[in-house]
Amino acid sequence: MNKDVIYIEPEHDITDILANIKGAKSKIVALVPPKKSSVLRSAVNFKLISKAATKAEKTVVLITSDESLLRLADSVKMPTAKNLQSKPKLPDTEDATEFGAEPEDATEDVDTASGEEIVEDVETATPEPKDDAKKAKVGKAAKNAAAIAAEQEVVEELTVDDEEKPKAAKKKNTKVPNFKKWRKLIIVGVPIIILLVLLLVWANVIAPAATISVKVRTTASNFSEVINLTTDSSKVDPENGIFLMTEKTVEKTTEAEFEATGQKDVGTKATGKITVTRPAGQRVSGSDDLKFSIPKGVTVTISGKEYVTTTAETITSTHTTCGLGTFSPYPCTASDASATIGVEAKAVGDSYNIAAASTGVTLGITTNKKYTASSTAMTGGTSKIIKIVSEDDIKDAESDLPNADAEAREELARDCSGNCVLIGSSFKISKDELSSSPQLNAEVGDNVTPRIVRKVTYSVYAVDRDDIDIFIRAKVAEKKGDNTQGIYSTGLVQEGEEGSDKVFFDNYKEDDGKITAKLKSTVKTGPRVTAEMVAEKSYGEKVGKVKSILTSINGVSGVDIDTSYFWVTSIPSDPNKVEIKITVE
Repeated sequence: MNKDVIYIEPEHDITDILANIKGAKSKIVALVPPKKSSVLRSAVNFKLISKAATKAEKTVVLITSDESLLRLADSVKMPTAKNLQSKPKLPDTEDATEFGAEPEDATEDVDTASGEEIVEDVETATPEPKDDAKKAKVGKAAKNAAAIAAEQEVVEELTVDDEEKPKAAKKKNTKVPNFKKWRKLIIVGVPIIILLVLLLVWANVIAPAATISVKVRTTASNFSEVINLTTDSSKVDPENGIFLMTEKTVEKTTEAEFEATGQKDVGTKATGKITVTRPAGQRVSGSDDLKFSIPKGVTVTISGKEYVTTTAETITSTHTTCGLGTFSPYPCTASDASATIGVEAKAVGDSYNIAAASTGVTLGITTNKKYTASSTAMTGGTSKIIKIVSEDDIKDAESDLPNADAEAREELARDCSGNCVLIGSSFKISKDELSSSPQLNAEVGDNVTPRIVRKVTYSVYAVDRDDIDIFIRAKVAEKKGDNTQGIYSTGLVQEGEEGSDKVFFDNYKEDDGKITAKLKSTVKTGPRVTAEMVAEKSYGEKVGKVKSILTSINGVSGVDIDTSYFWVTSIPSDPNKVEIKITVE
């Protein structure tokens, strides 16, 4: 005969067992308790189970070999069996026929509840008695059960006949059913049933998921090692502390308005001419002494004002015949000679417009040759004062520009976040450009506000995070030399974790082509607890049992299990539906 099997979990109470008995579909219910069950150690609970079974018209068979449970079952006349495959043993009592009797509302075509089958079950389920008296009692109980079942069937047949006679008499007056009405019910009901089935499948197969969070006790320790840095990727060896460093750059632009205070006279320069004369009678010793050169750009002072020559001229004198026609050993003298040279004022302004001068004109050259000079009137000099950008204006404006160093560091750190770690001590300004509009010494118009712009390029070196993690783990494992200890944090914040990195570089040096730095961090170690270990002990198990098992693992200080929905009481067996998180204290 068909039967339902109910497995009692350690966390079940008597209400759970009674609910499962009432919800059983078969008339025969096998109750399988665990080895240590506190809920079945009470005679009161056995009476409640017996009463619930009678009320639900079920026959409960206790599957156990525990002597104390067998005695309690016998006290309420409950059948027992050693296992699910063995024959049930009926209580040693005259009224054992109530176990397996057919309920009053059963019909003849219900195979599992017929009186003959009950007798057959009782006969086949009864173990061989130890003595003849035992056999007699069991046989008598079986006969009583069969008799009661047969009597019930007769009563039911009479009742059915009595009830059907009036219906048969009225059959002629019965109207044809309205099949359209039933069709509407079917159209509405079928989708509802399909939705309910899909809902059940979703709730029991798709929806169940769980997150297991395991907290592990760890010990924090400081880590400090000197590492080598290189820009040659072929030399990289993270496990042995040789890291590839890459340059990160960012350009920051700052600007500000300022007020121009410089002034400049952009008028015209006064011009004129001077005449330089070499008088006769000056003694000469050779042909070179006959020449007097005045280059371009020579300063000429006229009436206390400075001018410069705009052309170059050479005054050449002749000499008188001396002795035999040679310069020596007889002395000779030069003849007079003169030249006219253009000049202009050194600066603009009408103050350089002066009258002609016959004396007081001197040349800014050193010569032993005697000369006289005179000038024409100097004219054409004008003054026009304009506002310009001076050097002092730019210096003052530059000092007012905000310092972008801190902002550049933050931007470089954000750019490196999650991918690399910056070598902070390598931070530097690689390019600095300052400009103004208008430019230095340029005129500032009436409606123009000068602006100063500074463009600074900052650079810093960075190291890949994965290489750092590899190096720290290798070094710590080398020092620990114990496989039972796990490294839970190298100081690098992993994806999804909160906080900031504990890893940083210090003492960055470049010496004779060799680049070194000191890598520092805070490392957390503790008893090894892996996700694989947690998964092995959790898949397919009840939530309460998983908590108990995981908490007992060495080093585990806490376990939190969150299920997707309130009705999910077990950890799914599908790894894709279980998330395991291992955090550290």
